[in-house]
Amino acid sequence: MDQGDAQRPYHQQHSASWLELAANLRSEGWDAQVTCSAAPVQMEGSLPSGERFYFHARHSDVTLAVGGDDPADIPDWERSESRQEAGWLPAAEGEATVRRLASRYLEQRGSPQ
Repeated sequence: MDQGDAQRPYHQQHSASWLELAANLRSEGWDAQVTCSAAPVQMEGSLPSGERFYFHARHSDVTLAVGGDDPADIPDWERSESRQEAGWLPAAEGEATVRRLASRYLEQRGSPQ
């Protein structure tokens, strides 16, 4: 068995956990789609409040961008947190981060930045 074969189950589980997270968020009113599950992790869609979002984890940053014509390009609001090896962020940590940053956005929207 080569190294690629040995890593395949981990990669499959990693991707499956991100897809499960997106499904859980959708059940709560988010429109969330995983567009890449590793290096970088990316998810996009709309918050339950309707604003478009782009979430990504790469290098050493995990970022949520919200609003604007294209939140992946020029968002109205963006916040990041540092995290080692963010490109392989586990879904459980991604869930905590996206919820924390979305909550911060919802608290701050409507007030001047």
